[in-house]
Amino acid sequence: MKIFSKYDYYIQLFFLITGLLGTIVSGLEGWMMFYFIVGIPQLISFIIKIRLKVKISPLFLIYGMTIMPVWISLLLLQIIGIDHKIMEIPGGLVIMAFFYSPFMALFYVIESHNLYKSLNTDQ
Repeated sequence: MKIFSKYDYYIQLFFLITGLLGTIVSGLEGWMMFYFIVGIPQLISFIIKIRLKVKISPLFLIYGMTIMPVWISLLLLQIIGIDHKIMEIPGGLVIMAFFYSPFMALFYVIESHNLYKSLNTDQ
């Protein structure tokens, strides 16, 4: 677990920096790229951490409760082509996430660092 948390922290930090630089380089036309460059690795990491049963901090729990519905909503919006009135809630979640997900991405990297440090000191 300690090795995974170490590599996970550095991978998350790499993707956060890459997403920020990619957005800066591409300008306003490529701002959407940030959400997927940073979000997909964090989603994979989050699912792995849940499966490994890491100790869940309040920040980790808040991240899961705010980001998982967004990915589920995106899947619903892309896969299911049903009446637009039914899709108002998932669509609203996705729109709200445009505002808070960059902060949640930063918090997730901080939480990954805190987990790595706590496992390092628990020896």
